[in-house]
Amino acid sequence: MKTKYKTHIILLLFFTSLFIGCEELVDGINENPNSFTLDELDPGLFLNGAELNSINILLGSTSRMAGYWSGQLIGFDQTELERFNYNVTFTDFDWNGYQGILTPVREIRSRTPDNNLYQGITRVLEAQIIGNYASMYGDIVYSNALKDVLNPEFDNQAEVFGSLQELLDEAINSLSNVGPQDVVLEDFLFNGNATKWLQSAWTLKARFYMLTRQYDLAYAAAQNGIASQDNSMIFVPLDLEDVTSTKNKFWILLNNTPSVGTGNSYLVQLLDPSSGISRNNTKTDETARLRYYTINENDPDGNLGIANELEPQPLITYKENILILAEAGARTQGFNVGLGHLNSWRSQLATGDFFNASVAGEPILYDAYTGADFGPGGIENPDNIDTDTALLREIVEERYVTGFTTFMPFDDARRLRRENAVAVPFPNNTTTAPGRVERFLYPEDEVLANTSVPDDPGLFAPNPINQ
Repeated sequence: MKTKYKTHIILLLFFTSLFIGCEELVDGINENPNSFTLDELDPGLFLNGAELNSINILLGSTSRMAGYWSGQLIGFDQTELERFNYNVTFTDFDWNGYQGILTPVREIRSRTPDNNLYQGITRVLEAQIIGNYASMYGDIVYSNALKDVLNPEFDNQAEVFGSLQELLDEAINSLSNVGPQDVVLEDFLFNGNATKWLQSAWTLKARFYMLTRQYDLAYAAAQNGIASQDNSMIFVPLDLEDVTSTKNKFWILLNNTPSVGTGNSYLVQLLDPSSGISRNNTKTDETARLRYYTINENDPDGNLGIANELEPQPLITYKENILILAEAGARTQGFNVGLGHLNSWRSQLATGDFFNASVAGEPILYDAYTGADFGPGGIENPDNIDTDTALLREIVEERYVTGFTTFMPFDDARRLRRENAVAVPFPNNTTTAPGRVERFLYPEDEVLANTSVPDDPGLFAPNPINQ
């Protein structure tokens, strides 16, 4: 990974200029332009750019690939069809987050040592993108990232997650001590709300502990995590005239080519009451969620649900946090704790608040489960497995369904591959695949520029934490 700090600062300055008013542009026009320095800019001007880069990366092509490779989405045309069929190369991947996110957040952090809000926010954004890369690729560059090192060595995947837990501890400490003097210039995601950033940091900690199977620590962290839908980190599309780049990312893609949809994916079959694997039962009616989730590749303007042009998209959310509590609680605190959190989420689903107006008039049913429902012969245990495993299986399936459009289903699929009794059994997309997809390929730019890149084991080799 080459350090391209100066080049990217110039680009950041260019984008920053878009936010400067015309009068400011002509003020001091006769002054020596060579006297202008980076230090004259408020470092807060870089935060929105880092956040928008994070949104574009985490809701972009790799998110769709995670959906293809976990039985949730179908690629129908051109590049998306090739990706759906596992026909990818190193050119399909990139690590733009190192320069587009790490560069600005570290610049902000270095220049605002006494601002607890900036110190916390920037660490959360760094952990979010690096954690995603570590989960998707395995061993990655981190300890020497953006340093003046010609061919930086790759860090062990588990060690990266350990470092990120420490980084998030620092973020939590800063965000827990925000005072009236700690203000931010711009914050697209949370408008400087320290509580929301703090809860996101805790949920990220819980997410990473789930990935490394430290379920007791995941449960403890999630208890401090995102406590309501209003505190979730989401991308809220902007309705700007004649601008499409600020809209829902699925809508943008479909507005250009009919290339991705839900079709008859495994996810759709789980929600469809007429399928042979439907999860509908006497206490669950998924009609509304199926309608909300349906993405029609041939009619972008007809997608009124999750792919509507102004429909918000999740990043770190309340629903993820409560389902971490459910699974980690069931594993470490016992059956009743896990069931309680699952039922808490079902009661939220029953309100319909997690869908939009496109499901108006559709039935919504998520009655509370009881212990008997998971006993032998119960509605959630027709194959007579043990009660604890039956509950865990339902929680994992709920995570699979609830996590649609996020990386959670793909993360869970790889984490739980060895637990056959609870893993969601979605099929491969092609009969010729040598196995299930376990990771992404190292990006071409990194392979060509860094002689320390390990031999890439391919899509179907488990990452170290999943071996």
